[in-house]
Amino acid sequence: MSGPPRRVWVLGGSASGKTTFSRAFAATTGSRHVELDRLYWRENWTPRQDAELRAELDVLLRQPAWVVDGQYAVAVDAFAATADCVVWLDPPLRVSWPRLLRRTLTRLVSGQDLGAGNRESFTSVFGPRSILVFALRLRRRIRADNERLFDALRGGGAVLVRSRTADPVALARSLADGVAPVDR
Repeated sequence: MSGPPRRVWVLGGSASGKTTFSRAFAATTGSRHVELDRLYWRENWTPRQDAELRAELDVLLRQPAWVVDGQYAVAVDAFAATADCVVWLDPPLRVSWPRLLRRTLTRLVSGQDLGAGNRESFTSVFGPRSILVFALRLRRRIRADNERLFDALRGGGAVLVRSRTADPVALARSLADGVAPVDR
């Protein structure tokens, strides 16, 4: 690999470090950073229509350099076809779970805007559709989906990086320096 990749797609479960990695990579390389969650969710946690999201993504994907974190089913094919590097952050549960708890509770207390005026609420944290429960339930499925995706992408043009480490910033800096540690 010579130099940093220009179009980077970052995958992983909740609190895997996707946004932390993406911000660090974008800051180092000058790439545009996009959080798919911010494109996908509208006011009152209403999902954007697939066609509308695809139209926004089409504009983004024509840009020469970007780093996008997130993996909505509607976007998988588009990113798989255009990314020159796919990064899968896959830290162990003992790393991601405390991150998720800390992040979610901090957002709840601070009232941080998560895009389109959406905020964590007591119900979204502790209710029947809790992000905490959601993340645990989906963890295995996300890992299985990403295994299949990486298998399908092997041998194509994209550099594939799977990292099980707890330091997404160090990985971002390494990749920005043109070093692609595959399957760390």
